[in-house]
Amino acid sequence: MLSEPNLLFSNRNLPPSKIDRQSNIINFLIDESNLSELIQSRFENEKNNRPLFEGFSDLDMMYYYVQKRKDIQTSKQRKSSTKTEYIRELLQFYRYLYISEEFLRQDVGVYNETSLFKNIKQRHIDAYQQWLTSYQYGPNNQLYKVTTLSRKLVILKSFFKFLYDTNFIEEQLYTRILDAKITKDDLPNRDLEEYEVKAILEFYKGNILKTTLIKLLATTGMRIRELAEANWGNVSKDANGYWLEILGKGNKKREVKLLQHVYNDLCKLRERRRLSNLIMKSDTNPLFPTKNNNHYSFKYLSKYVIEMIKMTGLPFVTDSNRNGNISPHFFRHHYACRSIEKGANIYQVSRSLGHESIQTTELYLAKMMNRLQHASNVWDDDEY
Repeated sequence: MLSEPNLLFSNRNLPPSKIDRQSNIINFLIDESNLSELIQSRFENEKNNRPLFEGFSDLDMMYYYVQKRKDIQTSKQRKSSTKTEYIRELLQFYRYLYISEEFLRQDVGVYNETSLFKNIKQRHIDAYQQWLTSYQYGPNNQLYKVTTLSRKLVILKSFFKFLYDTNFIEEQLYTRILDAKITKDDLPNRDLEEYEVKAILEFYKGNILKTTLIKLLATTGMRIRELAEANWGNVSKDANGYWLEILGKGNKKREVKLLQHVYNDLCKLRERRRLSNLIMKSDTNPLFPTKNNNHYSFKYLSKYVIEMIKMTGLPFVTDSNRNGNISPHFFRHHYACRSIEKGANIYQVSRSLGHESIQTTELYLAKMMNRLQHASNVWDDDEY
């Protein structure tokens, strides 16, 4: 099938020593240049009246699943980061199968030597899910959080539905994959109060880079990746002020408003970088530029925000009751809560944040909504 750089792909399955070289495999699986070869193989199979995916290995199927086009528009294909996430989850499952291979040989009637996937039965899916819930990782031997389990199972279910729909496997194994529903109690505490944001801004007063970064996150609800990848040419102005068009999850476009004072600070930062603030759609320079006027890596920018907040040493930052570091995502929660406090309804907030489902927004606002709707709010402060 595909060529075999470093023996990462073949028509036979890989030995565990090769599967362990995960970074190399991920880099190869994420390279879409080999997709045309698999498409040609599928075409030849169809032309010769063979099953479409005859001769495909397990890793070929993983590659095809991750790389296959979802939409006629190139801009709506999976992002590289999404592909990497899918690949990591599928490789974790594949590694589990390798470790269990001897058991599989003894447990199935007729063992298929060409594919591990084709040997799996419903009981094996059940066993893997049980393994996931009890698996311990990291120096503290922690269990997976329900949010992590949910992501893993969603990807696995989608992949096994693909294997069944393409007739690569004969059983509807995806129907055995359980849901891991997320409730408000499963989410980490990401409360970030107005006074806390103001305290961070006060601490870095005079530092145009850091204060502008915090203001952009707190007043727009943008994801850090959306900010890092935004272009200046996506800024526009109308009677209501300045707007920034961004590309969110699922390659869906939406607009966020740039408050006047935030826009002014952003322009000052860009002037220091010797970039033009003339609004032109053709301007592909980054909205929030590095010293070299490039786009920040969103991973770098995320770590930068975490570290700069930790360095403040403010009481609410060092509070031992706070669960983990204050990350850029806290500011999305802050934006949602402040918008409700200032009179927006949940539908406006959901749309502004780019949530596909209002249920996601409800999870963001669960604590606040519970307090707003609490029966004690009808009591006077001087009761009794």
